[in-house]
This record gives sequence, structure tokens and C-alpha cells, in this order.
Amino acid sequence: MLRPFVKQQTMCGFTLIEMIAVIVVLSILATLGGSFVVESTKAYQSTQTRARLMNTSRQALERMARQVRAALPYSVRLTNVDLTNGNMCLEFMPIASGGNYAGYVPDSVNGATATSTLEVSPHTVGFGNAVFVSIGAMDSTELYGASPGARATLTSRSDNQINFSPARGWLRNSVNKRFYLLDNPQAFCVIGGQLRFYANQDAAATDVSTSSTFSLLAENVVSTTAPFTLAIGSDNRNTVVQFNITFGQGKESIAMNHSVMIRNVP
Repeated sequence: MLRPFVKQQTMCGFTLIEMIAVIVVLSILATLGGSFVVESTKAYQSTQTRARLMNTSRQALERMARQVRAALPYSVRLTNVDLTNGNMCLEFMPIASGGNYAGYVPDSVNGATATSTLEVSPHTVGFGNAVFVSIGAMDSTELYGASPGARATLTSRSDNQINFSPARGWLRNSVNKRFYLLDNPQAFCVIGGQLRFYANQDAAATDVSTSSTFSLLAENVVSTTAPFTLAIGSDNRNTVVQFNITFGQGKESIAMNHSVMIRNVP
């Protein structure tokens, strides 16, 4: 009697060496893939950080440049200087209005009697508030302090006349018989790694009151040198302000260098 033929199947599997080899290969691939993901993530974060620093610094410098250009050139000065910690303030007095006055004002040359009234050309206040009157200023020391020779407090005004206090014998006449109406001093300061804006400062004070209310323009300021430098103008030369501010976060940093020319119209 014939027996049926039964096909025998051979059971196949992985050897221990093959399994170890596969594990080693997968480990290598996982390590390489993980490193690629980590490096890609770091590169993305670095790009994002640089983009934030660039946007913040550009906005801050554009605002500073716009406001400083509207300042009386001789009112710009550096205060609160602490270069050990990179702290410094750039203080200035914005021009609210201006024009020409009639005749001559009493000054140290003509020796005329001091007055508190001035006949002027028609003018309007188009920017900020008119707080002070200035004529013939040639240096910041003539505009700040308790007894400035080129600044008086505006008491009232009309289109063709301005009144101020105290009665003033000015240091000098303006070359082109110009008067300026000024707002309270303002300042941009680098303090404690922050770029700040201070409004309504005291014109009689020596320094900016950094404990007063301020607007925060930017953080992460890491400047190790003077953040502001100043080249004062003259009758025939404009004032130039240089911003040298470095912003940094982590391993990323951006150095912003920008010059602003303040047109001098004596």
C-alpha cells in the first residue's frame, strides 16, 4: 500500500548575528536622523532669532532717526554716561515751530533793554507742544540748566507775537533772525540692556531722570562701546548723530550703525 507523500516545510528565521547587525544599522540611521533634525531645528531657531533682532533694531533706529531729525541741532547732548556698563542717553529738544522775528533782539552786543515780547512772522505749532523759546543758541549749555542764555519759557503766543518769561537779553542774535519754539527735552537711553525713550524731561536738570516713566523700544542690547556719538555742527556745518548699538540673544548678534544728520538752520 502506497503512503501519501507529505511535503515537509523548513522553518526559517534570523540568526543572532543578523539581528545584531540590523540593530546596529538602525541605531546608526536613528543617530544620523536625530542629528539632522536637531541641527535643522537649531538652524531654524537661529534664523528666527536673527529675524526678530533685525526687525526690532530696524524699528527702533527708524524711530530714533525720525525724532532726532526734528530736534534743534544745538540741543542734542550726551548724558548719563556710564561706558563701563554701556549706559548712555542722547537728549534733545524737539522743534515745535519756528520762523523769523522782526528787527533785532536785545543781546550782549547791542546792549538793548531786555524784553519779554517778540514780534514774529506768522507761524503755527505743527509738532508737539510749544514750551520754550530759543534764539541764537550755539551750544547745549546755552539751552539746559537753571539759567540758560538761549532759552526762555513761552507764556503765550499768537500768529505774529510770542511772549516769554523772564524778560530776556539774549546771548546773541540769530544770523538769519530765526526763533524756535521747543518742546520739553526728550531722550533715548541705553540702560541695563534696554533701549528706552524718555519724554518730558526737565530742561534745568543735568542728566535724564532714568527713574521716570519710559517707553521700551527694545531689549537685548549688548553694546560694549558708546551707543551714541555726537559731532556738533556750527553756522555752516550740520550736526551728526551716530548710533552704534548691538543687539544680541543667545549666540546671535546684530550690530546696527546708523548716522543721522540734523540740518542746522541758524
